[in-house]
Amino acid sequence: MVVTSKLPAEQSSRPVLSVLFVCTGNVCRSPFAERLLARRSPELKVSSRGIFALEGNPIDAPMAVELEARHGDPSNFHAQQVSPADLQADLVLTMSRRQRIHLLEDYPHAVRKIGLLGGAPELAAIRHRHPESPLRDVISDWSRTTVPGDRDVPDPYRQGAPAAATSAALISDLIDQLVPVLRSARVRPG
Repeated sequence: MVVTSKLPAEQSSRPVLSVLFVCTGNVCRSPFAERLLARRSPELKVSSRGIFALEGNPIDAPMAVELEARHGDPSNFHAQQVSPADLQADLVLTMSRRQRIHLLEDYPHAVRKIGLLGGAPELAAIRHRHPESPLRDVISDWSRTTVPGDRDVPDPYRQGAPAAATSAALISDLIDQLVPVLRSARVRPG
C-alpha cells in the first residue's frame, strides 16, 4: 500500500529540509524544540515562532536550563511572531491543538504540513508502514489523522522548574521519535 497524497510530484519528491515549531509566546516550548532538533539534526533548517510571541524575549530561564542539560544552546534566541513567510516550512509542528487550529484558520493553504508535535508517534508509525513513500506525502497524510486528545505539550511558562522539566522531557522524547522520520527523507533518491 502506498500513502495517498495529492501533492504535486515536484513538491512530493523534494526532501524535507525545514521544520517550524509553534507555541504561544515563543519563549518556552517551541524554542526548546527548535534548538534541540537543530542540535540533533544540524542539516535541517529549524525555526520557531509564537502565535502571540513575546517578541524579542530570550528563552524562559527554566527551559534554558533544561536545554543546556541536553547540550542545547539557548543563547542568542529572540522570540518572534509567526508570519505567512514562516509557513513555507516543510513541516509545521504546534505544541497544542488550539495552536494548530489557530494556524489552520490563518493559513489554510498549509493544512497538509501542520500537525501536533504530540502526534510524532503516529507520524513515525505511518513512515514505518510506508518507508518508500516520499516523506512529504507521509506528512500530508499524517496531518489529516486524528491524534489522541491528551497529546498537547503542557505550557511551562511561569510555572517553575518542575513544569519546565516535565515539558522538556516530553518534547525531548517526541524529538527522539521525530529525528529518524526526518532522516528517512534524506536517504531516499529524489
